Amino acid sequence: MNPEQLQVVDNVLADTSTDKPTRSAILKRAAIGTAIAAGAGAFVNVKGAAAAGDSIETIVNTAITAEQLAVTYLTGVIENVKDPSVTKFRTVLKAANASEYAHYEALKSLGAKPLTSKFWAPDAVFEPKSVFPTIEFAESMFVNAYLVGITTFAEAGNSTLARYAGEILGTEAQHLALAKFAQGMLPDDRAFQSFIFSSVGGIVGRIEKQGIGFGKRVGSGPGKFYAFPGKPPAAAVVKVRDTVPAFPR
Repeated sequence: MNPEQLQVVDNVLADTSTDKPTRSAILKRAAIGTAIAAGAGAFVNVKGAAAAGDSIETIVNTAITAEQLAVTYLTGVIENVKDPSVTKFRTVLKAANASEYAHYEALKSLGAKPLTSKFWAPDAVFEPKSVFPTIEFAESMFVNAYLVGITTFAEAGNSTLARYAGEILGTEAQHLALAKFAQGMLPDDRAFQSFIFSSVGGIVGRIEKQGIGFGKRVGSGPGKFYAFPGKPPAAAVVKVRDTVPAFPR
């Protein structure tokens, strides 16, 4: 939908009883749908492009899988960990969960396909003392993954996908800072985010070394498989803003 078509839609809505905030939301979603469709086309056309051995397809599919992992873990923590050291940050955790699910939905709209929908997690990551260190570790890996994505998308000439990855990365960095704050650490302790791994395969390998498995059991300690719950229950989220990527510019 080009700018002229969007203006026609706006004019039609203005002639109805639709209020201004609702018109704005409809127009924003129409524009996002157009951008996502264009991004999906580029995703198909340059799936073989790579910055460090990763295709766009590999990066996007790994990213949506990681978002599923985040929702699965956060939902489990919110529903089952009742220690005050964790529950005092319950609203923060719910907001993070809502954000991760919004990321999942956006990536799904781009045509991303999860590599798995079940995850092995050691029992230890649900111990109250381990919750925020686990989130800190996971978010640092997610930030690195989206940096890989930005590099690959930019080298492929896809500025829309690069900016989408940047928007998600910004939120993951917020989660990382909040996880550090919850541990009594300085949350803004760096001027640049860490770019340790240049491929998403390296990131997945590092997560598996932590005992978290993508569709398979890893490590020798006690644990269990957890299935991605889909849309988190209402009690495990709060309302957050900007749940779709911004207008393309």
